[in-house]
Amino acid sequence: MFRMNRPTKAFPAIAAVVSMLGLCGSTSAMNTGAEIGTAPDDTQKHAMNMAMDLSVAFEYASDTIEDSVVHVMTEDENRRGFRQQTGLGSGVIADERGYILTNAHVVEAGKYINVRLSDGREVPAELIGTFAETDVAVLKIQADGLVPAVFGDSEDLRVGQWVLAIGSPFGFQQSVTAGIVSAKGRGSVNMSPGDEANAPQRFQEFIQTDAAINPGNSGGPLVDLNGRVIGINTAILSRSGGNNGLGFAIPIDIAGAVMTRIIDNGRVDRGWLGVEMGELEPTDAYDLGIDGGVVLNRVVPGGPAEQAGLLKDDVVVSLGGRTTENLVRMGNAIMLVRPGIPTEIEYIRDGKLRRGNATLQDRDEQRAIAYGGAFIEKLGFSVVPDERVVTRRGRVVDRIAGFQVLEVSPNSTADEAGLESRDFLYEIDGRSFEDPDQLKSFFSEANYQEGVRLKLIRGNMRGYIDLTSK
Repeated sequence: MFRMNRPTKAFPAIAAVVSMLGLCGSTSAMNTGAEIGTAPDDTQKHAMNMAMDLSVAFEYASDTIEDSVVHVMTEDENRRGFRQQTGLGSGVIADERGYILTNAHVVEAGKYINVRLSDGREVPAELIGTFAETDVAVLKIQADGLVPAVFGDSEDLRVGQWVLAIGSPFGFQQSVTAGIVSAKGRGSVNMSPGDEANAPQRFQEFIQTDAAINPGNSGGPLVDLNGRVIGINTAILSRSGGNNGLGFAIPIDIAGAVMTRIIDNGRVDRGWLGVEMGELEPTDAYDLGIDGGVVLNRVVPGGPAEQAGLLKDDVVVSLGGRTTENLVRMGNAIMLVRPGIPTEIEYIRDGKLRRGNATLQDRDEQRAIAYGGAFIEKLGFSVVPDERVVTRRGRVVDRIAGFQVLEVSPNSTADEAGLESRDFLYEIDGRSFEDPDQLKSFFSEANYQEGVRLKLIRGNMRGYIDLTSK
């Protein structure tokens, strides 16, 4: 804390169902027509059969995903030690080991987390990790007979495609709503009131849908007509707090990748390309015959991009098989590539499409090194040397050498202690440092049982943070 100096259901394959309806749908339609005394013509029969086919498709998708959707409840203790509910949301079972994918903002408000399965069982859940930048959290439960969902490919989604949103809006568990994909690749949006109100404002990419999403749907799956998860419902855009046909879901390729890294590594190791970027102007994109791209304004010497042969003013159109029409897409493409693994990059130079291979490095460490700093992996934050100038009545009265915090890893020791990016550290346990490697060495050998005090400047305030190791 910063302190101032104060069971699976059987269902035939959807193709077979549609085929069967094609054979028997006309009989049903004729019976319906006979009951009301008017025989439908061929056009009406065709329309009725198509409606019935779509209805069965909805039934199939709902039935396929139903047992994989859970209701998430958080609780905390009040001053008298009594537990009280602090939040409701949804989640989806990711595998048979008991891992559950949900939203970070669903679970951040409670100390205790419980999960209610589709069969009514209620079990405690352990928080494995969160990644606030994509609003993803991973839980784990111990239970038998779990039915994991099947993940689809959100990159294959098309605008206008039918989707279903499943979850617990307003606490009504296992609710299903239908709609279409309204848009892809949406950037940050303003959250609505309700349980989405406190969601972080750093979302990177959304699937937009008009399927009804309401408070309580957060963390639940958005699925295609095969019942495959293609997104995690996250937010709504509304002035009233209710559904206005503007719902947003995190693409499953992003949420799934984040989940895997949290489970495997306990943290999200993000890639670093070593570039400064800007969006390509629409007129320039038109001249090049592309939908969009990202212009490299600067290539960091010795970084992965330079080693891959990229130059300033190159236009990147694809990275790791993911198109990069804008900065949002480019940022996520970089994040999804694991550091140390070569990945294909496509770019345009002098009007010609070129290809290369870039081996991205760990963002936290390499970004700090590239700017002359260090990444303190043990505590989860990076710093660069800096200086603060102290003025009085317009005159410089002092210069303070220290380090500016570049970034703090979510859920790290530094994060939990309250350290923030842009904090300026000028004294560590009564000592001052000038060399980032010396600072890194100190933190690697420090005794955290008694705590290490960081004196810092945040904005115009001076204060301190006591760091203790987990």
